[in-house]
Amino acid sequence: MIPAGFEYLRPATIAEALEMASCHQDAAFLAGGHALLPEWKLSRAGPATLIDLGRIGELRGIELLSDGGAREAGGSGGPGRTVRIGAMTTSAEIEYSADIARAAPLLPRAAAVISDPLIRNRATLGGSLAEASPSGDWPAVVLAADATIQLRSRDGERAVPARDFFTTAEAGLAQRFTTLRRGELLTAVTVPAASPLTRSMYLKRMHPASGHAMIGVAVAAAFDTRETCHQCRIAITGVSAIATRAVRAEECLVGSRLTADVIEGAANVAADGIAFVGGAFGSAAYLAELLPVYVSRALAQIAAPLTHQSRPGPNRIL
Repeated sequence: MIPAGFEYLRPATIAEALEMASCHQDAAFLAGGHALLPEWKLSRAGPATLIDLGRIGELRGIELLSDGGAREAGGSGGPGRTVRIGAMTTSAEIEYSADIARAAPLLPRAAAVISDPLIRNRATLGGSLAEASPSGDWPAVVLAADATIQLRSRDGERAVPARDFFTTAEAGLAQRFTTLRRGELLTAVTVPAASPLTRSMYLKRMHPASGHAMIGVAVAAAFDTRETCHQCRIAITGVSAIATRAVRAEECLVGSRLTADVIEGAANVAADGIAFVGGAFGSAAYLAELLPVYVSRALAQIAAPLTHQSRPGPNRIL
């Protein structure tokens, strides 16, 4: 791997990183490097300036916040609270975080099936979301978790709901399909704590070589004491240009108990509105056939009260 010449910068603060980005027209932020380095291995052109975020402590860490935004120590992660995850937090840190497991268990369940341990110990949450790969795991997970993406530039800060962050309206920075603007840095992700009656699941068919999602289904559903679903988010990755919500399927579930017939009806309309994009390991037609199968399997796993939901093991490729 012999990349073209580039300038390497290593800021110590967010402000310093944003200043560097403003001074270099063709600059890119480096997080875990799992998107950029493979491109260089294929001898593709890279940025003229690389800004390494590895030294910026402000971009790391996991905090459980109370209603007023104050940090909690060992909090319960109940309704009304929020988990703040720094952009440079790795998938492995999310996988083993006790705070996240209590407040938003969907995230560590998903982290446990991202590629392999070597990747999980280097790849970052913020890097994955900024990259917005069509086969990335985290975009679907943050959609299902109703997360908010925190962005910062020299002009100020803004918070973008995950449902508005991924878009095909126009290609964003570096032709990625997000609302990131040039010179803007993804700094954190905030996730509302799930209620005790919320159940979640992330199910994927893993690419045999890369570990990416050929198809991934993230589900978070809230129930009442009578087992009626009153809120549901189903997010899909791997089948189209961006991760997307299966809105028609969600509508089938709200107000109903998750019987076999209801699950089948939701699975049958999960593909509505999705523009399938195939690849070398699965055509668009093949992915369209897989989608209702995986939606049905994911819903079946949360249909009944679960006494224990452990991290996925060897059966993660379903």
